Amino acid sequence: MSDKTITSFFENYEDASEAVRRLEAAGIPQSGISVVASNEGDRYSSYATRTLDGSYHRGDDVSDGADTGATVGTLAGGGAGLLAGLGMLAIPGLGPVVAAGWLASTLVGAGAGAAVGGITGALVDAGVSESDAHSYAEGIRRGGALVTVSASEAEVDRIVDILDDEGTVDFDERENTWRSEGWTGYDATSENTARAAMATGLTDRTSATSGRAEEVIPVAEEELHVGKREVNRGRVRLHSRVIERPVQEQVNLREEHVEVERRPVSGTTQAGSIGTDPFLERTIEVEERAEEAVVSKETRVVEEVVVRKEADQRTATVSDTVRKTEVDVEDERGSQSSHTGTTGNPVKRNR
Repeated sequence: MSDKTITSFFENYEDASEAVRRLEAAGIPQSGISVVASNEGDRYSSYATRTLDGSYHRGDDVSDGADTGATVGTLAGGGAGLLAGLGMLAIPGLGPVVAAGWLASTLVGAGAGAAVGGITGALVDAGVSESDAHSYAEGIRRGGALVTVSASEAEVDRIVDILDDEGTVDFDERENTWRSEGWTGYDATSENTARAAMATGLTDRTSATSGRAEEVIPVAEEELHVGKREVNRGRVRLHSRVIERPVQEQVNLREEHVEVERRPVSGTTQAGSIGTDPFLERTIEVEERAEEAVVSKETRVVEEVVVRKEADQRTATVSDTVRKTEVDVEDERGSQSSHTGTTGNPVKRNR
């Protein structure tokens, strides 16, 4: 069963990148996903992680340059996600773009052929109709972003549901708006005529330049980008535990003692001196009482241990070196020599 190509157009790169993340979260392989978005005015250059091989420098106007080419370094995503491999390149007729995935690899690998087909040819080769391919190219030229997914037919419905979640543009309505503004869309007849004229122009150019050889030395320059990341500087742990210690206190206790004393009585007992009958049986009871220590405990807070975090700001100076290509021209036809480029001095930036 052959793979199907699903396309979805978005207003900007942010919406398209969210759709790519949803696809990855759903388990769609990175190898089948690609994204291309207009980078006019370097608006998305900060997202790119790949530099160019001299084909596009920030600030260059390449929207009309068919000789610019579309070759950059590898744009594969890697284990960190497809967007980790986002790169910048220049597509003739569209200008600067940011791209990642299989469609970007197709554009980069096309070499000189990219100047003829560009993104339209790559989409057509992937199974997109020529009319839709031209419309998508126009949408990218106007600042939009295109997400394409190559997947089996069994996955098509699931992928469409993911892409339609949010941020997707009603492309038919958008095309009608462009046509009302004067855009004519794809014309097969004019396209064939243009291709024939382009082929003729290329042939004439080849004939005119076949008598000379060119060697190109790319002049490259590195830029230093300083970012920030959080690192672990250690941690503080507080553990509370309960310990026991012996204590002593003194208290005065009162005790009663009953003593029984038998003492002899001398003399004669006179009648009436005893208030009661001496032969009456009686019982006398005396109770002994005593005090004993009673222990109670009262808890009171004597100290508090408080843990808090405070953050402060500091300015760090990062020093490094950047490289720049220098080209020395030695003209042996005379005594003069010329020199282009400047020395690559260390760059310092605060973070």
